[in-house]
This record gives sequence, structure tokens and C-alpha cells, in this order.
Amino acid sequence: MDGERRRVGGGRTAGRSPGGPRPVRPRLRDRPWASARWWTRQHEVATPHAVGASLGVLYLAAALALAAQALGVPGGFPFVSEVASSDMARSLQGPVTLLSLSAAAVVVSAVVTLRREAVTHRWAHLLTAVATCLIGVAVVAAPDDGAAVALAAVYGFVVIESAVVFAPGPATLQFLLCGSAAVISLSCRDDVDPGEMVAVVVVLVATAAVVGVLARHASDARVDELTGLPNRRGLDQMLEAAATAAGRGGTVLTVGLLDLDGFGAVNDGLGHEAGDRLLRETAAAWREALPADVVLARMGGDEFAVLLPDRSPAAAAALLDALCADPHRPASAGVAAKGPTESTADVVRRADAALYRAKSTGRGRCLQADHDLPGAGDSAALTRELTEALRSGGLHLVYQPLRATPSTPGFAAEEALLAGVETLVRWTHPVHGPVGPDVFVPLAEREGLVAQLGAFVLRRACHEMAALPDAAARRVRLSVNVSGLELLDPAYPGRVADALRDSGWPADLLVLEVTESVVEADSRAALAALRAVADLGVALAVDDFGTGFSALSRLDDIGAGYLKLDSTLIATVHTSPRRARLVRAAAALARSLDITLVAEGVETLEQAHVLASMGCPVLQGFHLGRPEPVEALARRLATETTHPVGRALPLQAPAVVRQGRGDHDRAGAVAADAGRPTADA
Repeated sequence: MDGERRRVGGGRTAGRSPGGPRPVRPRLRDRPWASARWWTRQHEVATPHAVGASLGVLYLAAALALAAQALGVPGGFPFVSEVASSDMARSLQGPVTLLSLSAAAVVVSAVVTLRREAVTHRWAHLLTAVATCLIGVAVVAAPDDGAAVALAAVYGFVVIESAVVFAPGPATLQFLLCGSAAVISLSCRDDVDPGEMVAVVVVLVATAAVVGVLARHASDARVDELTGLPNRRGLDQMLEAAATAAGRGGTVLTVGLLDLDGFGAVNDGLGHEAGDRLLRETAAAWREALPADVVLARMGGDEFAVLLPDRSPAAAAALLDALCADPHRPASAGVAAKGPTESTADVVRRADAALYRAKSTGRGRCLQADHDLPGAGDSAALTRELTEALRSGGLHLVYQPLRATPSTPGFAAEEALLAGVETLVRWTHPVHGPVGPDVFVPLAEREGLVAQLGAFVLRRACHEMAALPDAAARRVRLSVNVSGLELLDPAYPGRVADALRDSGWPADLLVLEVTESVVEADSRAALAALRAVADLGVALAVDDFGTGFSALSRLDDIGAGYLKLDSTLIATVHTSPRRARLVRAAAALARSLDITLVAEGVETLEQAHVLASMGCPVLQGFHLGRPEPVEALARRLATETTHPVGRALPLQAPAVVRQGRGDHDRAGAVAADAGRPTADA
């Protein structure tokens, strides 16, 4: 995840040194209150719980003031002493009205306090306006001018309530209603001096101004200046409130974290202003795309958080998957559901762990926390469900393009011609939603399902590609990942031959990818399997090259036709001179061995240009194409010009494999990698 940057005040001069230039005053339109968002943005403290509680206190305070005036406590209406007076009938009119209003206020206060979680801002506006009218009636019904002015002071509670819980625009409307009600109600009395009326209004205006400014500053401390979203402090407060509400209501609260992919490249290549613009546009686009009840916040840097009330982890993952798939702002995400006894900090940590897995296993998607996955804590249940998915077709394949680099410098992405596709497997659980390959592939390895999984991927890929129109499909190479455990099975070469024969897919257009860790292992069975599939005319590729410790002799032993540079080498190739020298050396090595070099994890056009200048002939990554189902691939093949396979990529594996160079007897653990996603998946 890219580190957080500190924003420096918009590039304007903050102060003036002696003899220096005159400081530039912000333009009117740049002032915060000149934007529509400033007038409509709610205070972050105005959660349903806080709004309901404050309204309850407002009505209770009004009830006590009314009761005090009616019952004759010090400063109140001396009702008891005047009961026997000749004006008793006239004096009873005030106390009865005040007591009735007080009782009504007590009832409203109790209901609002008990049901405070259900108080929406619309109800809050209505209840505040009702309180304003209630106080106005009480002022008119007061027995004397002192009581009337005292009751008018209760308008101060309304002003404070409005300033704290409403956005500046709606709060201003409440202020106007409150001030008008105070003037009208006091004007209805003949015994109120105009000076007293002016004093009441001045106090209300001053209270509104002071509390409004303090509330806005308190709210701004919880709002990100750049995007207008809640910041980390605001998120923490809202997360605690949402967790409390979910616990009381018995509902699910899911937390998600999103991180922009390739944001560091934007910052480093285009500057901080471009990075800021991308963050603002991303915040606006995601806020528009998310449902109204979902909270979006900025954690810092290029990391965002979402609170998804009453949504399962699967539903939340599907929602965030749609955000991650946006080609204009690619992102990775992780989600976790809060457990009944789990702290908010723990659920955020689990969501962050899921985000890290999404970033490290391919990017561009949302993964669930392990605790929330189907069968979590019950390996047997998840194994049964995976077995059923293999039997019933619950798994599906997607294909990521590999593109040949044009000879012209400064090329655009669409100028890189399609030369091949890599097959990636996906599992969408019927209840829990997407399950990442980093979860179900290791399970298949542990539970002995890896051969069945690998056979499914190989056969399905060959059949889907062979079913495409001949003129299109037979111009690209099909790459399939192979597990080291599959290579230990003597029957594996036969399964490859069967898949090719049954589907009709040409052997010379199939590439089997093994990881560098497989190359490192001196397993006689694995080497024999690789030679056998090479005898069929199938090409071999070493995947994740540069992350292991394989010797050059091992590349010679397996007869690799391709080297796929790991994405960790590519990420900083355009910013790190040392990393660039490593990639340039790998390109020279590949050329000297007559091996085609493929760079994985290409996420920016700048990376593509740098790699092309280093002599890397084939590129793969989000910038050049995301994984897509076979139907989308068919449409792409029908409209795009593909690169001639014979000139772009070797058609045959080197003959050294068929010569049987070097059998080794040392048994080694062969890393399993069947059906896993590449770093770009």
C-alpha cells in the first residue's frame, strides 16, 4: 500500500517573509463556505444515536422549563398564591396550557430517547420545528412578561441542537424559523418590552454563530480535507456507532478496505497534483456508486474504508468487486464481518489482512477475511463444497491477455497486439460469494484434489478456446498453470494428451506454466513429466522468475521456452535504477538462450514503455487487459488484430528437453501452484 502523503496547503504562500512577496489571498470561490458541499455536509458527530439523544434532552429541558413556570417554583408563575384571587379564572389559563405542553414534551422526550437509533435527519428536522412551535405557544401562554422572556430563552436549546446536528444550510433554516417564532410569540404580548425582544434575538443569533462555528470545526477534525470524506478519526467514531447499532438490532456489520492499485506510479510519474486529482475523482465516483446507507471514508494515502451495515461478507465483496473492476481507478479490497464479541479494531485488522491477500495474489478484486469464508474453521465442509463445485461446474475460467510490444517507441496500450492468454480459475460460492484461489487452491493441495482441479482447468480451457471461431482463436497461445504436485503424478502427461485430443486444440498453441520453485526441485518424476508433455509439442514457461533461487542449468534441464518475470520486479522498474538493471539482465539472458521473456504485473503505460525499451517482447498486466470470461475474449478476438504467433513467440520448446539432459535423483518438495492466479489476476 502506498504511503500517506502530507498535503501542503494548496500551493499558496502561507506567510510573508520580510521583503518577500505579498501573500496571495484565497479567491472567493476557494473559500470553504463558497461551495455547495460545505452547506449540505452533515456534521460527523450527527449519528442517529447522537441526534436522537440530543432531541430527547431538548424536549426534556423544555418540559422542565414549562413545568417550572406553571408550578410556581422560584422565578416561576406564583400559581398557588393566586388561586383564591378574583382573577383566578384568568390566571388558570396560563398554568393549564403550560402543564399540558410540559406533559406533551415529556412524552416526546421519552419516545425519542428510547427510539433514538431510528431517528433520521428528516424526523429530526420535523421534531425540531415542532419544538420551536411548542415553545412559541408557551411564550404566548405565559402569565407575565418575565415568564415569557424566560420561556423564550428555551429557544437557545433549539439553536444549539440545530447547529450541532444539521448541516449549515438546513441549520440556517431552523435558525430563521426559531428567530421568527421568538419575534412573533413575544410580539403577541403587550407586556414585553421591545428591548427585551431584541435582547432575546441577539442572544439566539450569537448562540447560533458560536455553536455553529465550534460544531463545524469539530466536524472538520473528522473530515478529510482533500476528498470531503470522513477521515480516520471520523471513521472510528462512526464504526463504533454502527457496531453498537448492529449489536442491538442483531444485524451484520461488514467492514471493507480499498486500496488503489498503482497509485504510487501516478504520484511518482505525474506528480502529487495528479495524485490528488485521482483521489478526489475516486472518492466522488465511489460515493456515487455506493448505496446511501454505506459509509465511505478515507483512511489515509490511497486507502479507503467502507462500512456496510446489514450486509453479508459475500454481498459486500460483490459490491466492492464492482468498484475494483473500474479500469479508470483499479483497486484491491478486503472485507470482514464483525463478530458478536469482536472489537472494531480486530475486524479492521482482518479486513486489512484480506486486502493484503488481494494485493499480493493478483490485485483488482475483493477478498473476504479467512474467518468469513465458507467452511472457515471447518476444512472438511469446505472440501466437500469444493468437490461439489468441481463435479457440478461451480468453477469458471477467465483469461488475461498477453500482448506483444510494438517496435515503435511511445506506443499506446491498444497498439500492443494480442499474442496469447493466460487461464485463471475462479470459484463463486453459492452462499458466501467469491472465494479466492489463494484459499481453495492450497485446500485442494492438502486434500488431494489438486489433480482433479488441474484436469478441470486444462480440459475446460482447451475446450473453450477450441470452440471459438478458428480464424480468431488459433492466432493466440493458451497458457495454463500447472501444479508441481500434478507433475509428480505419472498419469499427468496422459491427461494433457487427452485434453488436446478431445478438444482439438493444437499442442503447439498450448503453454504449461510452472513456478520457479518447481524448477528448483530436482524431482525425477517432475522432470520426466515435463519432457513427456514437451514431446507432445507443448511449450513450457517458468513463472514468477526472479523470486526463487533456480540455477541456469535448471532452465536448461526443463527446456523452458518462456520466462515470466515476477510482478515484484516490474512494480518499480521505472523508478529504481537497480531494479531496471536486473530486468535488463534478465532480458539479455532470455535472448542469449533463445527464450521469450514475458513481464507480468504491468499496470502503467510508463512501465510498458520502459520494459519495451529493455527488449521485453511480451507484456501482461491490468494496463494491457484484465481477466475476462471466454465470451468477452471472443468479442475481443473478433475485433482486434492479433500478433502473428510465429514471429511473436516460439512455436516449439527447445529440443534440449527431448534429448533427456540430466536426470536427478534428489527428492524435493515441488511447490504446488495449480490453477492459481498470476500476480495480475
